[in-house]
Amino acid sequence: MARGFARVDGQGTIVASKGVVGMRKATRNGEEIAYGAYSFKLQFTPLAVTANLITHPDDNLIPFTMTLYTAGPNLTGVLTTDGNGTPVKCLPGFQDAAVICRFPNGDQLAMTAGGFFVIFE
Repeated sequence: MARGFARVDGQGTIVASKGVVGMRKATRNGEEIAYGAYSFKLQFTPLAVTANLITHPDDNLIPFTMTLYTAGPNLTGVLTTDGNGTPVKCLPGFQDAAVICRFPNGDQLAMTAGGFFVIFE
């Protein structure tokens, strides 16, 4: 059984979780990113982080070409860069794990209507 999990909806809100103290949107240039980069504070230090997209009836309106990347633990410094090369960082205190949702357009950070499910082990 997983030590922790989170179900994050298409608006970037946790709707169910276990072992998760909180989630924050990652930042670029000191500002929160609206969608696509999420950092987690957990009740434990994870050894593995895995995520998958959740299907939604409106997925036919937006091509389902999202790719998820995960990271953890101890995410200090630059987590990744957006499609414009701007550094993306996790806020202090929310550096136990992260999920990045990549989309092939614009700044390459987005979210599908169904959201995602992430497991922390």
